[in-house]
Amino acid sequence: MGTNQHARFIERLRGSKPGVFAFAYWLNSRGYWVEIAPTREAPCAAEHPQYIDGGDLFAWKDGPRLRIEVKTLGVTFRGRNDWPYPNVFVASAMSVDRAIGEVYAWVSVSHDLAAAVMMEATTFGTWTRTTKTASNTGNDEIFYAAPMEGVKFIKLAQS
Repeated sequence: MGTNQHARFIERLRGSKPGVFAFAYWLNSRGYWVEIAPTREAPCAAEHPQYIDGGDLFAWKDGPRLRIEVKTLGVTFRGRNDWPYPNVFVASAMSVDRAIGEVYAWVSVSHDLAAAVMMEATTFGTWTRTTKTASNTGNDEIFYAAPMEGVKFIKLAQS
């Protein structure tokens, strides 16, 4: 990863935190204990493997501690009716394959932090692998996409 690409990655990493906190607040307001992992930034791209985190946030109530991966999208949506795509991209196949079995759900938060869409790992069998150009890097990457029937839309904030 070149210096400019690494700098853009760090910028995206920092930009994802508001979505993590918005979703954590939503969970906490529903009685869940929430733990947010600290952000650790690799000083350079070559060192990034030592900085791969073990999850964005963890939540628990009366059961096990659940790992949840959260990203903040560059698009605004309120729910299923205004979701701008035919399916929901979960995450890069590489990151999902690395974490499947450890993650309870992947969550994508609307740009305005008012809504989220959640893909639970229990629906993994319905996901498909697809190649697309990542809007944040411009690179062709393999992603998992979840069908609309298997995702949950959540209202995070009053609007």
